[in-house]
Amino acid sequence: MKRASDALAAAYLFLRDVEHKLQMVDDLQTHALPERSEELERCAVRMGYGAQDRMKAATLFHVDHQRHTEMVHRTFRSFFVEPMTSPVLKATLRAIGLRP
Repeated sequence: MKRASDALAAAYLFLRDVEHKLQMVDDLQTHALPERSEELERCAVRMGYGAQDRMKAATLFHVDHQRHTEMVHRTFRSFFVEPMTSPVLKATLRAIGLRP
């Protein structure tokens, strides 16, 4: 359970940081990654992935972004799509004193 909560916390912080960095550019409310590679590279640099090799920075950023979003999606599915088989939900129920 601790690992799941730590992973969710890390994903939340990462994805909120991405959101803030995206919104800084045009001062617009957005949650979508840029489609143009140059804009994605700039976003990766703003996220701290290095400015020396912008293409590599964008690739590393994209891998991390995908890892976080997939973990959040899996956790969401475990709670709402497959709740009776979710180890996270079962651990949560045990932690609050309910039997799964």
